[in-house]
Amino acid sequence: MTVHPVSKVEAQPTGDVLLDGLFTGMIGALAVAIWFLALDAFGGHPLYTPALLGTVLLHGSTAASQTITVAPLEIAAYTAFHFVVFAAVGLLLSYLMTLFERFPIMFFVLLVLFLCLQVGFFGLNAALGASLLGRLQAWTVVVANLLAAGSMVLYQWRRHPSVVRGIERLWEHEPD
Repeated sequence: MTVHPVSKVEAQPTGDVLLDGLFTGMIGALAVAIWFLALDAFGGHPLYTPALLGTVLLHGSTAASQTITVAPLEIAAYTAFHFVVFAAVGLLLSYLMTLFERFPIMFFVLLVLFLCLQVGFFGLNAALGASLLGRLQAWTVVVANLLAAGSMVLYQWRRHPSVVRGIERLWEHEPD
C-alpha cells in the first residue's frame, strides 16, 4: 500500500486546530462530568465522584479509604485536573484529525490511540481499584470513557467530513 497525501485538502490554520482541540476536549470532559453527575444524583450523593477523585488527587489513595466529604476544594481540584487532561487529549485528537484529512493512513494511528487511551484509563482505574474498591465501579468508568470518546469523535467527524472519503480510499485496490 502506498501512502499519498490528499492534495485537495488544505491544512487548517494553527488557531483553528487549537480552538477545535479545546472544544473537542471540553465536549469529552462534559460528557464524563454529566454522566457521573447523573449517576451520583440518582444514587442520592450528588458530586460524590469528583469529591472522591479530588480526595485521591490531593490527599493520596489512602484517603479514599476514609469517609469522603463532598467539599468544594476537592471537587474544584479534580474538575480542573479533569478538564486540563481532556483539553490535552482534545488538542492531540484535533491535530491528528487535520493530519488524517491529508494522510488517510492516519486512521490507524487514531485507532491505536483510541485503544491505548481506553486501556490506559481502565488500567488506571484498576490500579486505583484497591483503594477505591466499592466506591467507583469499573463499568461506570468504561461507560464514561465511551461517552467521552464517542462525543469527541462525533464532533471531529462533523468538523472534518472528508475523513469518511479518506477511510474509503484506504481500502481501494491499487493496480500493480
